[in-house]
Amino acid sequence: MNFLITGGAGFLGRALAIELAKNKKNKVYIIDKVKFNFYKKNIFFIKSDLKKKIFKKNNFSYIFHMAAELGVKNVINNSIYTLDTNYITTKNIINFAKKNKNLKRIFFFSTSEVYSNLNKKKLMNENDKLLMPNIQHPRSSYWIGKIIGEFLVINSNIPYTIFRIFNVYGKNVKTTHVIPSIFYKLKNHKKPLFENPSHTRSFIYIDDIIKIFLKSLNNKFKNQTINVGNPYEPIKIKDLVKKISYIMKINKKVYYKNFDNQSIKTRIPDIQKLKKLIGKFQFTKLNNGLNEINKKYD
Repeated sequence: MNFLITGGAGFLGRALAIELAKNKKNKVYIIDKVKFNFYKKNIFFIKSDLKKKIFKKNNFSYIFHMAAELGVKNVINNSIYTLDTNYITTKNIINFAKKNKNLKRIFFFSTSEVYSNLNKKKLMNENDKLLMPNIQHPRSSYWIGKIIGEFLVINSNIPYTIFRIFNVYGKNVKTTHVIPSIFYKLKNHKKPLFENPSHTRSFIYIDDIIKIFLKSLNNKFKNQTINVGNPYEPIKIKDLVKKISYIMKINKKVYYKNFDNQSIKTRIPDIQKLKKLIGKFQFTKLNNGLNEINKKYD
């Protein structure tokens, strides 16, 4: 079976590609602007900018569209470029997908950021209205682009699955992400500074989310929008810093500041829909996942 992963050199894409490639009958094609060597005979890398062109091969069974401009600081500093890039690349990949006669489904990777502070429920549900809190903030470009992407996919007349992803962590994540940034700052900064200590997040370990992606090849996931996250151990950022400090056996004074980056104060998924689709599922405990990451710093 042929798979295409856009943005496949990124954290999620690499993990998914390696897992799919374990079946030697699968051929996994990666499109990215950044070269990454997978050292697998059935993973093929194509360096390409999706804003410009997509290669000619068109016999894919599944397309995972992960490519996107992201990262809080990057988005804030390059808001128009972010919106423009994420819109054009999604439109281009949809047009490409339509040329694949044997395509079973396109998977679109959206974000929990499509939900806003105006959603008053404790848990974020797929049926919640998507409300715009403040389009004046440059960070809006990211979640607006993702909402547009969802709209394009739903109305493409292509079988689809939309994943709204909640805070993935694991080894080899960039230090711009929450958990790896805490590890890095505690290890390398004399006066580590952390933002928005009272914000609450739930985190899903990389191994768990890849298992869910593989389960999603089942047709029950077709034409569904699904929250993908682990709601069972939500934690405030300040408590997460304490937990990681304890695991790392680092005892140093840390500093906090509130930063107006339009970040939602509490972001926890309602996964009732996901549970109906995947059945019984054991999520990795937060302590276990953090201990795996800490092996890099021992």
